[in-house]
Amino acid sequence: MKTTTLRKNLTMAILIAALAVPVPMVSQTHRGNDRPNRIERPAGNRPAPDRPTRRPGNNRPAPDRPAQRPGNNRPAPGRPAQRPGNNRPVPGHPQQRPNRPAPAPPRHQRPPHNWHRPVPPPARRYRVPRPMPHRPRVLPRGYRPYVHAPAIRSILGITFGTLYGSALDYLFNNGYAIDGYADNTIYLSDVILLNQSWPFASLYCNANGQFTSAQFSYYSSYNNLNRYNLIYNLLCNSYGTPLSLSASGIARRVMWYGGGGTGYVTLEFDYYDGSYHTVLSVSR
Repeated sequence: MKTTTLRKNLTMAILIAALAVPVPMVSQTHRGNDRPNRIERPAGNRPAPDRPTRRPGNNRPAPDRPAQRPGNNRPAPGRPAQRPGNNRPVPGHPQQRPNRPAPAPPRHQRPPHNWHRPVPPPARRYRVPRPMPHRPRVLPRGYRPYVHAPAIRSILGITFGTLYGSALDYLFNNGYAIDGYADNTIYLSDVILLNQSWPFASLYCNANGQFTSAQFSYYSSYNNLNRYNLIYNLLCNSYGTPLSLSASGIARRVMWYGGGGTGYVTLEFDYYDGSYHTVLSVSR
């Protein structure tokens, strides 16, 4: 009986002692680590702590990038919007209005005032002016003028009698290459006449400064009458039978009158100064 009471008392003392010992506090954040059936996620599949998790199908842009809707073609900040069909000029580049006169050429490209200061042409070996043929005073016997011949009152768009300075203004404004001008003579280069190119041309004015005649020349290093024959046929088609025709050796000279007796044309072919020259002269 005493033994049983002693065991009870001992058991009670052990229980009281066990309850008196404090239980250590377990952190709330580590309680889950003691779960026996927990499945750990791989470290590579965890989202970055500074990047929000994106759900499947969530295509919203990042907070610092504005949304780009389809068809939204708004320009970048600071650039004005360009509507379809809006052809307004860009600021700083003014658009020239139609029918607005072209700006004046630079001073060094403007024609001299009244062309007072003579400018002789550069020395060119093949620019050899020929004497202007004189107009025949007596018509050959049996000559009949061509009734459909055009009148010869101008050449290169310059009417005979035009003043020296006005002729230079016209040639300059129409893009002709002026080689020089002096002594009432205007020197041109690379002129187109009768659908042919003439390397040199000279326009002559009389003592009163009035335009009276012009001469166009072409040269070659070999004897070839193809160009001469081509010009000859063109002039015959326009002015009819020549007024006069002369030949001496390889030299040729043919002359036509203009319609109504206005002006005359002379075509020549000859050899001089080491080259063969085809020369066309037009005079009033």
